[in-house]
Amino acid sequence: MIKIKISKKELNRLEKEYPGIEEHIRRFEDSVIPACSHCGSNDTADVQCGVIGRTINIAAATTKFKLIPNGPAPGRHFCNAMRKVF
Repeated sequence: MIKIKISKKELNRLEKEYPGIEEHIRRFEDSVIPACSHCGSNDTADVQCGVIGRTINIAAATTKFKLIPNGPAPGRHFCNAMRKVF
């Protein structure tokens, strides 16, 4: 189930500013990310490094993208329920 956190109007605005961003957001939403190895929650995200306008907006739009400022990443995935990397 797609859980995009922003409105269609905002998504359209972002697409004009960052061509192709809607596809990136949908790709993250459609991705299968493993359940948390600590608690078993399926509310998990892929960890990405680097803070630029495009990645900030992707992180704001989807729960399946966890942005950290610099690498190396402390783990590959993030549990939204526990707020922990695994």
